Amino acid sequence: MSPSQSQSGRAFEYAVVCALQSVIGNPGIILQNNSCSQVAANDFSSFPQVVQQSSISAAESAIKQILSFEPHLQAAISGIESLVVQMQPDQTGGFGDVRDAVISSQKTDWQIGISAKHQHEALKHSRLSPRIDFGQQWFGHQCADGYFDEIRPVFDRLTQLKVQGALWSALAQKDIEIYVPVLTAFRAELLRLDRSYPGVVAPRMVQYLIGTHDFYKVIKLANQTKVQVYNFNGTLNRPHGRTQPSIRLDRLRLPTRIIELDFKRDATGTSRTTLELVCDGGWQLSLRLHNASSKVEPSLKFDINLIGRPNNLQTFSVAG
Repeated sequence: MSPSQSQSGRAFEYAVVCALQSVIGNPGIILQNNSCSQVAANDFSSFPQVVQQSSISAAESAIKQILSFEPHLQAAISGIESLVVQMQPDQTGGFGDVRDAVISSQKTDWQIGISAKHQHEALKHSRLSPRIDFGQQWFGHQCADGYFDEIRPVFDRLTQLKVQGALWSALAQKDIEIYVPVLTAFRAELLRLDRSYPGVVAPRMVQYLIGTHDFYKVIKLANQTKVQVYNFNGTLNRPHGRTQPSIRLDRLRLPTRIIELDFKRDATGTSRTTLELVCDGGWQLSLRLHNASSKVEPSLKFDINLIGRPNNLQTFSVAG
């Protein structure tokens, strides 16, 4: 049986931790054992040795790049600093913390985080259902009753189909009958919330989907590995005593307003499954709605990708 995307993801997260240990060495960095690290280690060990080594090699290239940003890591290599790395449960992402591993100092308040992605660059996979108030979750402001009234008939039908044991593949008109009405209601409610709370929805949406904490995103792709820098709060790239970073990083600005939110259009026509959100500052998101499993269930899932980004969102390509 081939590994699931979740297993591959956790295995690469563990490869990043292994890379931290191999690049920095003991006693400079210590892994705090917990249930997350044990599960990730088991997933990592389930892969062939050649895959394990390839993952660690890609992660090591990323860590060496991050070394040039973080003097605290360099100090740990020299034995001046002692750091702890802790793997985090997936549930923290639901609260806006997308970091898979957090590295912290035992002496000071210094801390950085790493989000590890295996063969994809997608953001948080958020769900829609008749019980999920996305306005409260994403922005801290409740959706109106009218939104739930609009989507309820669709999800009531999905509940009935679930009882019948139906498969998504058997629904010939699911784009028109399921995705379009839900996305239409979602779009109208998000724009209503934006009008009701000007200057709130755009920045909080990006924070919710990308992360409320600063972090480095390490992305292992087929032929390369990328390091993306998300430094909203200025907690990355800090000096260690008098030692300054060898490479200076920019501080990102959150968007302040929504410019456009509509169904995706291209040469083939208008999409029935995907919305595109355009904000100021160069931020642009693609939100594709899809079923989360082969069997019908009264819940739908977003695949969200960053398709437009600020000019100062720094990305570094390393060997991979």
